[in-house]
Amino acid sequence: MTDFSHIKNLFPKNEWDVGYLTATQLKICAYKPIKGKAHFVGVNFINSIHFRNLRNCIVLIKQTPDTGDYAFYEEAANIMSKSGLQWRLIYTNFKEAAIQAGLGVTAKNSLVYTYRFGFDSKICVVGIQEIITNLPTNKRVNRKLWNRCIGCWDCAINCPVKAIHNDGDKMENNWIDSEACDNFISLSDHPTIPSIKKFWHRHLYPELSKKEVTELNTFFKVQEKYKRYGYLPFDRGGYTFHPSLGPQKNGKPVDIPFCRECTSQPRCSKWKGHYPYSNKHTSPKT
Repeated sequence: MTDFSHIKNLFPKNEWDVGYLTATQLKICAYKPIKGKAHFVGVNFINSIHFRNLRNCIVLIKQTPDTGDYAFYEEAANIMSKSGLQWRLIYTNFKEAAIQAGLGVTAKNSLVYTYRFGFDSKICVVGIQEIITNLPTNKRVNRKLWNRCIGCWDCAINCPVKAIHNDGDKMENNWIDSEACDNFISLSDHPTIPSIKKFWHRHLYPELSKKEVTELNTFFKVQEKYKRYGYLPFDRGGYTFHPSLGPQKNGKPVDIPFCRECTSQPRCSKWKGHYPYSNKHTSPKT
């Protein structure tokens, strides 16, 4: 057995928030549909029926404004390696895990607004075999829409591809066009909002003409040209693309700015509608 406070104290409080999941709550997360498997870190608990006697999990929220840097998986693993516990990283529905752990609430943009770090955070889950004692008693499992979203349409209005559909304040009337969202994040040519393609063109394939780059406007066009579905080749100048940790240069994570319009609006974000795409370390505007 191990005390929850022992695990929580492993993670610096100013950078991490730590919550808890029972084995049943992990099943709830596993059976909750996800848009698609984006990373490949950890044991797969997406619709898994084989739970291998896992007793419980912790949910970790890491504060980070970096959009594409997923090195925090390794950071979490390095911290857990010093815990003296039997553990393993888990891949599941991370949004549902944060809600089940009482660490955040769903917003209209389909993202989780975490209570400590807002939208500037990422989520991972660690399975622990030992029984965890002295669990937190102030767990806020909020299955309702975030109350600050009621009557507010900022994210839908400001989405450049109108991927956020809101026909009313009831959750069942809201849905996200994830294809439109993913396509814009990856392959947009918007004049002021960055995309992965813009970064790729500037840093890896600058010799391509504007016409050639503009034509790469769908995942199918990328597949047709580079024989890989949806993934532009990060294969030059020291750049690589790790399927779990994202883009890297010379083995170190690279933050690639892309659209954050739905998380930077005045009523729910510290950025007040002006996320600093040009400099990720810029302080939020007040």
